[in-house]
Parts: sequence; structure tokens; C-alpha cells
Amino acid sequence: MGRQRIGYFEDLQDPEHICSRCHMCELICTFHHHQVGNPKRSRIRLISLDKGVDVPVTCLNCEDAPCMNICPTGALYRPESDGMVTVKEDLCIGCAMCVNACPVGAITLDPVDGMAVKCDLCGGDPQCVDYCPANVLKLTDAERFARHRMRGFVKSLQASGEEG
Repeated sequence: MGRQRIGYFEDLQDPEHICSRCHMCELICTFHHHQVGNPKRSRIRLISLDKGVDVPVTCLNCEDAPCMNICPTGALYRPESDGMVTVKEDLCIGCAMCVNACPVGAITLDPVDGMAVKCDLCGGDPQCVDYCPANVLKLTDAERFARHRMRGFVKSLQASGEEG
């Protein structure tokens, strides 16, 4: 299995397996990391799309991570132990260069201490996955996630063929 990340595994044909907009992922994230229920401090974000659809977004742990490459202090690095882009809080100066470089907006500056924060998979046991009531968040890798997206695409083609 490749580098781990959180994937959003919705099933558009099953309303129980679509993000319900409950924000539990954001709340459990901040509770786990900061012992508060403050979504502004979350390392996972719900992004609202048109028509009332929300999609959870978190770090993709990019192979050639722009955030890591641009960090002037080396506060973002990839330990060999798990291969995840990680923030060394004692080196972060809060310059936000990583925030601007992130292609999906998964790095933010913590509104309390001003330091860079991003998903760390809760040390290997991502709480957002455990507590998602719609069960749409999964610990995955790029290959498994790509297979899921392919199946979804084929299902949508089948559904449009049945309608026509």
C-alpha cells in the first residue's frame, strides 16, 4: 500500500453515504488535537459546493510536495518512517508560504498560535474516519482511491445510459 491519506468515498446513489454536512470530522479533529470543538482549528475542512454538497478536504501528502519544497525553515519535512509531510512546530515561523503553495488548500495557519497545521492522520488512527456518521471518510492510498473514483465514473455512465 502506498502513502496514506484520507479519502472521501461517497456513493451518489445512496444518500446515507454522502457527506451529511454535520461537521463531525472538523469537530473531532480539533478535539483530538486541541481538546476544544473549534472547526477553525481543524486539519480537515468541509468545502461547500453548489447545491448543498460538501466535500471534506485534507492533505494529499503529495509526492513532490510544494509546501515542503517552499518552506524556508525546513519546518515541513517527510520522515522516512511513514512518508507523510509533517510539520516541525518548533521550526515553523508562521510565514504562510506553505499555505499559499498547497494545491488543495489543506495547510492552514492555526488561528490561535499562527503556526502551520495539516492533517497528521492522528498518528495513524484518524479520528475523522472513526467518527464520520455517513462513513464516507476512509484511510486510503492513491491507488485505492483511484479505483473508487473509476467505479463511481462507470456507475454514472450506466445511470445516464439507463435514463436515455
